[in-house]
Amino acid sequence: MHLYHPLSHHYILVQVFGYLKNQRDIYNCTLVNTQWNISASPFLYRAPKFTSRATFSSSLTKYLQTIRSAKDEQTFQPYHEMVREWNLKYIKYVSVAYDVANYCPNIEKLGCNNEGFLLGDNMNIKNLLNSWTRLKSIALYHNCGTDLILEAIKMNCGRLEELILCNCPVTDIGLIQVFKTIRGLKFLRFNQCHEISNQSLTMMSEYCDSLVRLELINCNRLNDNGILALANSTHLATNLRSLYLEALNINQRSLLVLARNIMNLRELYLRIFESFGDEVITAFNCLEQLTLHCPRIIGWSIKEAIVIRELSLFMSNIQLQELNAICNTCHLLEKFTLDVKQIVAISFISMNRDIIKVLSKLKYLRSLALFCGIIFTNSEIYELKTNCIRLTQINC
Repeated sequence: MHLYHPLSHHYILVQVFGYLKNQRDIYNCTLVNTQWNISASPFLYRAPKFTSRATFSSSLTKYLQTIRSAKDEQTFQPYHEMVREWNLKYIKYVSVAYDVANYCPNIEKLGCNNEGFLLGDNMNIKNLLNSWTRLKSIALYHNCGTDLILEAIKMNCGRLEELILCNCPVTDIGLIQVFKTIRGLKFLRFNQCHEISNQSLTMMSEYCDSLVRLELINCNRLNDNGILALANSTHLATNLRSLYLEALNINQRSLLVLARNIMNLRELYLRIFESFGDEVITAFNCLEQLTLHCPRIIGWSIKEAIVIRELSLFMSNIQLQELNAICNTCHLLEKFTLDVKQIVAISFISMNRDIIKVLSKLKYLRSLALFCGIIFTNSEIYELKTNCIRLTQINC
């Protein structure tokens, strides 16, 4: 059977090892036997890390020697071909990046917050990106992301699936050209990109027909008009699964339209500075994961059960009856985080007992983080664990 056949032993191992995050666990997998070593080694060596700026120069020299010798030796699993991620953080000279591009042609993920390196010679960057034609993810921080760099990405990175821009002076002109050219984008994150406007969101809704995850954070020229453009996109209506909105000039009206039109949304993160009513939550009735940062929710009168399995609430206060309503309607919750300054109740005589009684309704709960200024005794925590038999992680 072929090595990469879906039913092969190697294929199954690769799917399992892809979920491992700890490098020590991956290393231990390489020691089991030859088959496990072949399958786990690409995960172990895919992202070389250099510990600090002080030791970077000597470490980089040794690393370049390693990838050169790996290419010359032509072993069964050459080390240089397993490298998939690279960060240009400390590199000062483009010649070093050319060496990496020459010896590690399979780079799929590139990150850079080295402003001087990228802006030094735009032609060099174009040539460098041309060497890495398999790039699937690019993350640019601070002033590394400019329209000139986006032009190079547009010309050379046709396979790109992820684009992350944080605190970058990109404009609508550069982004729109990327959207028109690279049609396989699945994940976009714009953080503190103050030069982009609703025009970028309008063109995104028209051309990004593969978009699955979108994060818009603190971009002060984006407002309700841009969100409405996203909401009216036929592509996003069926494909978008995860949406992250933080510190934008938006209100309930655009959120309600978004909820009605984006039918398959499963994850929603909202961080806004105004309180809003529970009709917004009701509108997003297919969510599985919801995170809310806001002063408070005005009421929680939802009566029908909703399918949320992960809920995180960060707000100034919440009423006990609202918490009770949440536990009644979100009875499928598996992970619940509640971070409030105060839980408001009519009577404080048995506040702890009332909270325990309310939370005990969550029979599927596995993880609970409760920060509300109240100290729970060991017996109260034990009672909660007894009532929620699946609860294994608790932080009160």
